[in-house]
Amino acid sequence: MEPTASEGARENPWAWQAGRNPYRGTAFQILDLDPDLTGRAAIKAQVRKRRQRITRSADRFPVHGRVLAPAEVNAAEETLTDPAGRLAAELLTHRPERPGPDPGELAEEFAETEPPESAGPPRIGIDRRVLAGLVPPPAPREFVPLWTEEGAH
Repeated sequence: MEPTASEGARENPWAWQAGRNPYRGTAFQILDLDPDLTGRAAIKAQVRKRRQRITRSADRFPVHGRVLAPAEVNAAEETLTDPAGRLAAELLTHRPERPGPDPGELAEEFAETEPPESAGPPRIGIDRRVLAGLVPPPAPREFVPLWTEEGAH
């Protein structure tokens, strides 16, 4: 039995459903949790802290302009306790760019620099005096027999 289009969409975490961007509001964003955070105690403490904030004043801690409900925090926690759900949430979470040089500035700097002078192909010269010393001496033109046949003079 083939799944219907709506069932297939529910199984695909990357599908846009009813205009909802799957990359916004992931379990990590809902829980205000760093995907690199390790240790069950640290994760549970962060989830507990987030749940308290949402319960007390959810309007102060919106996610992408949307006020969260405690049920969404619970669902996000369940998603992260499931290995497949956590992996999907990690794949959907965009990490901030690492600090480093601005690519635009690097491109401008590269455009302003002169290319290095090309040395061209290496020049190959042959010194015939050296070449003559490398050549083996000529072989004798006459064959000297190493043995003689009996009866031949």
